[in-house]
Amino acid sequence: MGKADETATVSWRRRALLATPMAVVATGLIRHSSAEAQSSSQGSCGAPYGQLEALIVDCTTDGQALAGIGASLSARADALEQGDREAFLATLDLRNPTWRRIQTEYFDAGRGPRSSVLRGTPVALQAKPGGYVRATIEFARAGLPPTDRGSWVFSRANDGTWRHAEPLNEELGPRRFDDRGAFAISHYDWDADILDRVAGVATTAWARVGASLPLPAGVRPTISLNPTYAAHSGLRGSTTWAAYLPGSRGTVLLRSPDSYGAGTSPVNEAPDEKLLVPLVHEMTHLVNDDIVSVVRIPHWMSEGLAEHVADHMRAGELSWAVRAGREWTLDKASDVIEWGTDPGRNYTSADVSLAYAHASHGVRYYIERFGMDAFWTLARDFAASRAWDRTFLQATGISWEAFGRDWVAWVRTRLA
Repeated sequence: MGKADETATVSWRRRALLATPMAVVATGLIRHSSAEAQSSSQGSCGAPYGQLEALIVDCTTDGQALAGIGASLSARADALEQGDREAFLATLDLRNPTWRRIQTEYFDAGRGPRSSVLRGTPVALQAKPGGYVRATIEFARAGLPPTDRGSWVFSRANDGTWRHAEPLNEELGPRRFDDRGAFAISHYDWDADILDRVAGVATTAWARVGASLPLPAGVRPTISLNPTYAAHSGLRGSTTWAAYLPGSRGTVLLRSPDSYGAGTSPVNEAPDEKLLVPLVHEMTHLVNDDIVSVVRIPHWMSEGLAEHVADHMRAGELSWAVRAGREWTLDKASDVIEWGTDPGRNYTSADVSLAYAHASHGVRYYIERFGMDAFWTLARDFAASRAWDRTFLQATGISWEAFGRDWVAWVRTRLA
């Protein structure tokens, strides 16, 4: 699952002085001086840099930190609006190589000045281990009320300026295992304060999966919670919120809800709700993989089932495609999902989303027509035979070609 385009949901800001080469910025400056460490207190946003314990303190009353982070946000937005790459990079703590890649890729994807960038205002601060601060930020267009809210992390440089950051892996603390009965949460000390929130979302997600599919006996999900892009290789993609590891018998990767990678939420919605659909989707893959390997069935079946159970049908996208005469075969949808935006195939991100819409409706139509048991019969038999046309005919009593014609007619009737 992917987060929304930041040009529409997030913010960044203004020119900052960059008098040193980028290599120096990437490795230096982000340290508290000894004087800062001695004068800091648990009630402020100036915790010593070397303090790595999971001490998380509300420091919203720290006016200097609020003002400094606000200035950093303004500098970032200005840099984006002006298309100033150097100024943009100057607002970042670049010591984390993966973080640097994510941010530079985001800036470079904008291809120049951006005419409409949401402006951010920090409204709450938490002192985090290692001298970092997690800021709750509200985003708005100039002169308008805030529309979105997100959590970003900042570090303070020796010159007193604040920079948008993600900590290094060694600064997150040790991995721990929190047993919640029906599932477990694997987490860093960094996320110790949000485990109950994550457990609430996971409980709802697992119940939704269980309402549609038989939950596997002896398999208990482990939710691997990750607060940074570098925390797990399976979540290094800039638009990935959650992922299932095929063959792991239970591991689902999830972005921490209070992380930059989890994106923003509308100000009138609970921030954790944005992770419910991707978590249901990936937990569905987990159950699918227990019944029949997800890598041995067509993508339209595996991804379509996950979207169907999550009730994330993207009906509007498929309805538009029907009106435009762009209905695809389910084989084509599988191909688009397989290759994504690989340059060799010339598929766009919109094509990928449309492929998921085809897949979800393809599964829904198959289940409405033949039933869930027939879905698993087809999946198991094809995984064993690797002969699609013959297996489909045996499982359903009609040919794949005939099903394809019926599917297109159903889509046109349902969504035209």
